[in-house]
Amino acid sequence: MKLYFLSSACLLLLFISCNQLSKEEQEFDLLMQNIIDVHDEVMPKMSEMSSLIKELETKTDTTAQGQSYAKAQQDIKDAHDYMMTWMSNFSDAFSSVKKDAIKDSKEIAKQIELLKKEKDKVNTLKDHINSSIENARQLLQKS
Repeated sequence: MKLYFLSSACLLLLFISCNQLSKEEQEFDLLMQNIIDVHDEVMPKMSEMSSLIKELETKTDTTAQGQSYAKAQQDIKDAHDYMMTWMSNFSDAFSSVKKDAIKDSKEIAKQIELLKKEKDKVNTLKDHINSSIENARQLLQKS
């Protein structure tokens, strides 16, 4: 009877720990998908950013108005560079991470924390891209 109880208790603990791992895996998947979704939202804007950089270049000069074009152009260049750097860093950090290969709940928790930081970074990136594009559009419409 004691053996049956002990076996049942072990099975229950195993079930609980596997269930917990499943929740962590779900959180990992959700965070990863959120990050990829933001990336996929802003990636198509890269070509528009390149066009705006070229268009602003033609209006840049030493006047006050020309300098506002130069600043807008630099903001877009910075956002573009941030995107390229973020993609490279994210790829380096997570290309070798295979969720299925992570068996330890502490390791998954560590990866989740890293993903949370990446989610903040990619949302900051999105805001930077969107604001720099909007600023450039508004500036070019005034001219």
